[in-house]
Amino acid sequence: MATLGRLWAGRVYGTNTGNLFAEFDSSAAGVRGTIRLMDAQFGLTVFNVTGSFDGTLRLTGEPTQVPTGVTAGTIEVTATLTPEGHLRGQWTSSIGTAGTFEAYPHDTPPPDQRATGAAAIPEQFFTSNISLGAIRLYAKDLWELVQLIRKDFVVGRPVVTYVIRGSEVTKYFEDFQKEAPALKELGRLKITVQEPEAHGINKVVIFELSSLGQNEIRVQGINESWVVGKAEAIARSLRPFEKGLVTTYKKFGLTLNQIIFFAMLVVIPAIESLWQRGIFVAIVIALLSFLFWLHSRFIPNAVIYLGEHEPTLLQRMWPSLLSWVSAVTASLAAAYVFYLLTGNAP
Repeated sequence: MATLGRLWAGRVYGTNTGNLFAEFDSSAAGVRGTIRLMDAQFGLTVFNVTGSFDGTLRLTGEPTQVPTGVTAGTIEVTATLTPEGHLRGQWTSSIGTAGTFEAYPHDTPPPDQRATGAAAIPEQFFTSNISLGAIRLYAKDLWELVQLIRKDFVVGRPVVTYVIRGSEVTKYFEDFQKEAPALKELGRLKITVQEPEAHGINKVVIFELSSLGQNEIRVQGINESWVVGKAEAIARSLRPFEKGLVTTYKKFGLTLNQIIFFAMLVVIPAIESLWQRGIFVAIVIALLSFLFWLHSRFIPNAVIYLGEHEPTLLQRMWPSLLSWVSAVTASLAAAYVFYLLTGNAP
């Protein structure tokens, strides 16, 4: 029969939340021990438990110490030993309470193993960052994405952070989803989900979209293959929503802004007076600054549509059209200023 470590500590989730500490005596006859639960609200409850372990831990327990005024029933616990070496499972009680838990081994290695480090578990931490292009998402796409993100998490709940009316709001995903239709459109969104892994380290997925910043996926954990695979899976799911033209603009910045600037450098020797050159350069720089502001304001790097009705084709395209029309207008304005200063068209 498989044996189980003696000392375990972890967290309980569900109708009761708090810390737990367990002592087990595992032998061919089965498993006996004590579980101490420090509930965050009700205090300490102690259970004597018995059961079996064959790769799956199955326990039943009776309360032996209960806080004054608190009712506690018998419990049933089922858990599996993960490849990382910790217990993950669920519990129920005779009074209807239930939930999940995770526990980590805290056994002290024998002196000879301490010296050689043979029993030590190497602790390591991996991070994968993937930058994304310009993205447009709709509500149904976002809901599917969140389901993909939370797929490998048992107790972790997605948390959504967004900006509305200049204020940053953070809510659990379920609450955000209910209010999403009223928000209609967002330019910044951050989704975070995490839960304890081994060695007291959390595994984390962060997905962030920003209309004026960087769109990025960040995954962290102690399992390198999971970290890399999770990040790539999320990135692949978002590829169909990337906008190629805007992404190219954001990445290379090759627009009429640069053409205007290079044209200014080419034609400026044709202006004889130094003060006229200064006026011409100042006007061109002002036009470029105005165009940069328009591009930043009306060509967002990310847009999330959450309304019940999708925007029309004109609503989706008019910001980009306005930006390009403004760039052409600025080019003509610069040419006209040059004509006024020299009397000749460039």
